[in-house]
Amino acid sequence: MSGNGSALGTLLRRRLAGKVLAKVGAAKLAAIAAGAIAAFLVFLVMLAALAGADSSESGKGRTVCSIGGGSKSPPPKLVPIYSGAAAKYELGARGPGILAAINFVESEYGNSPLPGVARGTQNSAGAAGPMQFLYPESWEAFGVDGDGDGDRDVYDPYDAIFSAANLLHAEGAPRDWYDAIWHYNHADWYVRKVERIAGEYGAVECTEGLGALPDAPVGRLLYVARWIESKRLPYCWGGGHGPHPGPSGGSYCWNTSGEQVFGSTAKGLDCSGAVRWLLFLAGYPDPGALVSGQFATAYPSGPGAAVTIWSNAEHVFIEIDGRDWGTSESNAAHGPGFAEHTTAGFAPSHPGGL
Repeated sequence: MSGNGSALGTLLRRRLAGKVLAKVGAAKLAAIAAGAIAAFLVFLVMLAALAGADSSESGKGRTVCSIGGGSKSPPPKLVPIYSGAAAKYELGARGPGILAAINFVESEYGNSPLPGVARGTQNSAGAAGPMQFLYPESWEAFGVDGDGDGDRDVYDPYDAIFSAANLLHAEGAPRDWYDAIWHYNHADWYVRKVERIAGEYGAVECTEGLGALPDAPVGRLLYVARWIESKRLPYCWGGGHGPHPGPSGGSYCWNTSGEQVFGSTAKGLDCSGAVRWLLFLAGYPDPGALVSGQFATAYPSGPGAAVTIWSNAEHVFIEIDGRDWGTSESNAAHGPGFAEHTTAGFAPSHPGGL
């Protein structure tokens, strides 16, 4: 769980800083006595250090966590919260998926326009927030401060998700998931739906070591492309086609001696698995385990202004700011990296906005 803790620590520090400034304000800070300011700043430094201890001590940098689910996949920013909440309340391997499924069923990850989801609203049953807690009854019993900012906010995804984990644990999870989910919403159909969606997600997978990504989309793609290339992953037929993006085994892999090895224990990527992982790590929704020819219809057709995905039935690569990137015979073990490709016979498509 150390990787999940790293991601959660980073998220907590960012949110803590923003909320402190919003609540305190510059004018109020100026009015605080010098001694109080010093004590307050020392407290913040200590709290931030505690929140990020795992990340700073491990030196592994930014962690990206992924979860499956196809069209129902949750936003990547929420996945470390599910993972952190499940870890804190000892919900086991199924915990993150159950929390994500409840979040989807209750509010479409907080994006539903229905009453009760938006801040300050409640539905006809009195439910509120992204996890639709009955307010104030259930919230008073199970609501917790998930992000450590000093308050319990039913509309805050951190607080709401951690509170849902608290409720599920109190009602018997992970020992009896059916009963725990039933206590969340007293209906058999609800329990079955949550369990079905959670089963589609599978386990949470995390990738460590990316560091701080650039804000600009093209710069971010180039950064991640270089990072993947630096790992010198082999080409593995079928690699990267699992429920989650990232290296995996295949029916055969190439080694650095230029040999095609069947039954290899190496983990790598094929052409479509490489492009899939690159896009995901750069912050785009997981397109799923596409084969190369499917990229042409999975993204808007035509060349992008700065980024183009070139694909046909046999191969796919991506052009980023005029540079080709993908698996190639000219790369180490035929794996992913920058290498020239021809576009003859390839259909162009592009990520939205690029």
